[in-house]
Amino acid sequence: MITGLIKDTFPNDLIIGEEDQADSPNGGQGDPFPKESCWCVDPIDGTTNFVHNYPFVAVSIGYMDGGIPRVGVIYNPFTDSMYEAAEGGGAFLNEKQITVDSDASSVEDCLLVNNIGHYRYEDFVEESAERVKKWLKAGLRGYRASGSAAQNLAHVASGQVSCYYEHGYGGPWDVCAGLVLVKEAGGVVWDARGVETDLEMKFGKGSVCAGGRAVVEDVLRVAGKPTFEFSDGK
Repeated sequence: MITGLIKDTFPNDLIIGEEDQADSPNGGQGDPFPKESCWCVDPIDGTTNFVHNYPFVAVSIGYMDGGIPRVGVIYNPFTDSMYEAAEGGGAFLNEKQITVDSDASSVEDCLLVNNIGHYRYEDFVEESAERVKKWLKAGLRGYRASGSAAQNLAHVASGQVSCYYEHGYGGPWDVCAGLVLVKEAGGVVWDARGVETDLEMKFGKGSVCAGGRAVVEDVLRVAGKPTFEFSDGK
């Protein structure tokens, strides 16, 4: 339904989605995104949650032009929550303007959501567990794991959580819309592997840390740079 509506309204735009990759332009791990107008669509972000009737599930639709996300819409059908944002226009939840958590400035006052994903390679598991251990030892206020990247970014944009970190989100369709939301809500969305590096849309798995600037800086400082590398075969 979503892709059909987009094709009917914008017949010349590209559509890149998780559920219909066979019909979408695709690339290898780390390849850059097309510069043409395109839509990133994930009709069910949080599939495992959906199967278990766990309410952190989202429909995520992002619009990009020139390789930059410009518009984002995230909808949670369980909670009837509609998050939307357009470049330069602010971010909204059910038509009420939202902002990131402005009170959190360090790990000690941060409610952090951190997805670990489905990888179970020993080195990935060890690194992920060690990272959580670092945050807890540094006095992290609270730790959550929801299972939906799109919902996490929406919750950051609305201030319901302070920061979202994930090394290995599933693909650009998971974060495209949420990136717009967080930025328009006054936050930053950085690549967790860099230093103050804005997240760029690329094919394959990626790393993200999003929230207010100060808390993102501290979360990344404590976590350290991730070393596990993703590839097409891993």
